[in-house]
Amino acid sequence: MTSLGEAINEEGEHRIFGIPADIMLVLGIDAILIALRLGGTFKPNQFIGAKAIGTTALITAHFLAFA
Repeated sequence: MTSLGEAINEEGEHRIFGIPADIMLVLGIDAILIALRLGGTFKPNQFIGAKAIGTTALITAHFLAFA
């Protein structure tokens, strides 16, 4: 049985407009958070917290997938 990391390596890295999908996901989340911040939904402290939590979760998931 292959590990998840090996399966991903065999499948190849998925790209969106030439950008790796995991980076595109981060950029998409950033765009949503910035739009919510500019729209007044988030206060500055909430925005920073949401960005930090989201980025930490994505980085952790990336390392777990390739571990």
